[in-house]
Amino acid sequence: MNVLVEGIGSMVFNTQLKYYKEINWNIVGIDIDNKSAGLYNVSKSYIVPKYSDSDCFEKIEKIIENENIDLVFPSVNEGLLEWSKRKKYFFDKYKANVIISNEAAINICVDKWNTYKFFVENNIPTPKTSLSLEYNLIKPRVGRGSKGICFKDEVDSNYNMEDNISQEIVTGEEYTIDILCDFNSKPIYIVPRKRVGVESGVSVKGVTVYDDELLNYCKIIVDKLKPIGIINVQCFKDDDRIYFIEINPRIAGGSSLSFASTENWFKAIECFVLEKNYKPKETIYGRYMFRTFEDVIIDEADLIKDME
Repeated sequence: MNVLVEGIGSMVFNTQLKYYKEINWNIVGIDIDNKSAGLYNVSKSYIVPKYSDSDCFEKIEKIIENENIDLVFPSVNEGLLEWSKRKKYFFDKYKANVIISNEAAINICVDKWNTYKFFVENNIPTPKTSLSLEYNLIKPRVGRGSKGICFKDEVDSNYNMEDNISQEIVTGEEYTIDILCDFNSKPIYIVPRKRVGVESGVSVKGVTVYDDELLNYCKIIVDKLKPIGIINVQCFKDDDRIYFIEINPRIAGGSSLSFASTENWFKAIECFVLEKNYKPKETIYGRYMFRTFEDVIIDEADLIKDME
């Protein structure tokens, strides 16, 4: 299969690369920066515009057509909603399967106010949240990582809350739950992992854990959200209290630990695409991940050039 993977300049892509290569897929990578390690570790690479640029999907469509792409794995937050809107178009025109949930599910996930309402409506415990300057933590409604986050005592009472939410601050151990669903939104794997070490919002140390409460809440989330493919859910747990924070409708930076604790999830997705039966493996709990760095050395003459 010819597989298009985006955002391959991220550090975490290289932790997932071996799982892509295990299946002997032909990997076509795209990124916005030609000084990105992942571009030089795949079969073919392209530099594409940012999602904010009007010609971004025009360039991506050319790649899908020219490379006869069979599968697309969207993973960059800024493009998820637009990929979901174009999912049917790319399949109907090119038979390219975009592995992403439907537009309604993505709208719930990418907007933190929509996520909060979803949690409340489905009795999923979550921090108190408001569209006004009510609580101590201020976040953009749409965004990722720590960008745009500030605290109530850092702003004045006239702070513009347009496109922001305020949220009560919660504490506890931080968990990410990786989830794989088939194309009928049936959960195949639900793997909680404790984020033991985090740098710049990315898990660099983690351990898989068995936790009935987390598993049961995630089953409810899947049942109500109806996602497909790989998603991840983030929460805090403080003794007997759980606070669900986010649903990310994409592969997570630390998901390689969940793969290593079960099986290569890309193998399962290939089965879904080919309409073959897939039998899940047992999950190994108490398995740790410690992330390290690896250099990629490239001469200037070999840097990938922009698309014409």
